[in-house]
Amino acid sequence: MVASVQSRSAWSLSAAICAGVLSLPAPAAALVVFGSRDVPRAVSFGGACVGCNLSGRELAGARFLGADFSGSTLVGANLRRVRFTGANFSHSDLSRSDLTEVEITGVDFDDARLKDVRLDGAKIRGASFNGADFEGASLRGVVLYGVDFSGARNLRQDQLDGACAVGSVRLPRGLAIRTCPSN
Repeated sequence: MVASVQSRSAWSLSAAICAGVLSLPAPAAALVVFGSRDVPRAVSFGGACVGCNLSGRELAGARFLGADFSGSTLVGANLRRVRFTGANFSHSDLSRSDLTEVEITGVDFDDARLKDVRLDGAKIRGASFNGADFEGASLRGVVLYGVDFSGARNLRQDQLDGACAVGSVRLPRGLAIRTCPSN
């Protein structure tokens, strides 16, 4: 169901998503989408959406800037080519989500559930994954810059064999990662 609203919305995008409503301001009107899984026009998310359920949402290409999504559920979400900057996804469940070609900078994924997540082609800088569960996660073509995996769970050598590092990366004992080739 789509409804037209004649004034600018005062809701933040993240609050609107948490409530199951997405409000996008336009010069003279706003478009409100109720109960949609597809969020194609939402570009940036900030603020807080602690404990939100965004499972199965289509969020490809979005930007999460300083957002607090701790404890949220994003199971099976399409997060392809998303940019995460300074966000908090600690204690969140991103199982089976597609994070192909994402850019992650300074994000907290501590104690997150990343089971069967696809991170192929991701660029990850200065992020923390302490206690995060990587069971079945795909890391093909991932480039890591100053990332902390030291307390990650279920991270295996065969997963890291498809990734490479620029600079220092902290890993659980017994695991290693190759240095990225210089261009």
